[in-house]
Amino acid sequence: MELTETNSLGGIHISQHVLAAIASQAAAAVPGVCSLGATLKETAVQKLIKAEAPQGIDVSLDGRHLELTVRLIVQYGRRIPDIALAVQTGVKEAVERYTGYPVSAVHVIIQDIDFSADAQQT
Repeated sequence: MELTETNSLGGIHISQHVLAAIASQAAAAVPGVCSLGATLKETAVQKLIKAEAPQGIDVSLDGRHLELTVRLIVQYGRRIPDIALAVQTGVKEAVERYTGYPVSAVHVIIQDIDFSADAQQT
C-alpha cells in the first residue's frame, strides 16, 4: 500500500518504504535509542536480498489514517517512558512534515535494552 493523492497535474504516491525510512531516521535520532528492533521476517529478508531496508517500523494505512509502530532497543540507565514519548513526538512530526499526511498514532514497543558500556556512555 501507499499514500496516494491526485491533483490536477496527476498523482502523487508515497510508498510504505518511504514512510518507514522517514520514521526510522526520526526514531534513531532520539537520545537513548540504540537502534530499531527487527522482526525475524525483516532480518531474513535483509539477509536474502542483501539490501538495506528500514527495520523496526510497521506502517498501517487505512484511507488517510496513518499509524506507525516503532520497535526500539534502548540504552540502559535512561528513563524508558521519556524515550518512548520523544520517539512518538519525533516520528509524528517528521512524517507529517515530509509527507503532509496526518499521523493518527505512533505506537512504541521497547523490544530490548542495551546494557553494554558503549551504550551507557552516549
